[in-house]
Amino acid sequence: MKMLETQAQFEEMWFGNEDTKPWIIYFTAKWCGPCQRLDSESLAKIAEDKDITMWKCEMTVNDYTAGYCGVRSIPTFVYYKPKKIVSTLQSSDTATVADWIRSI
Repeated sequence: MKMLETQAQFEEMWFGNEDTKPWIIYFTAKWCGPCQRLDSESLAKIAEDKDITMWKCEMTVNDYTAGYCGVRSIPTFVYYKPKKIVSTLQSSDTATVADWIRSI
């Protein structure tokens, strides 16, 4: 899983072209108990198997992007294509998130 450390990284993907692969951002924070229960590495592997890049936005490092994206609670997962939010999920259950990734 790649770390999304800056708004510039997000904007590079958001304003990408049709060759830009879809991606998921996992909005989280080190202090978040529900986030710590998730097996994020397994989720990243499921996304990778679907040829979707998964990014982790640690809000103690990059809270601007979370605000920019309208994230109001964590953990939140957002599936993107260039210039488009495709789907959003708020869940701390690994199985629920895994099923969501498999369905997109």
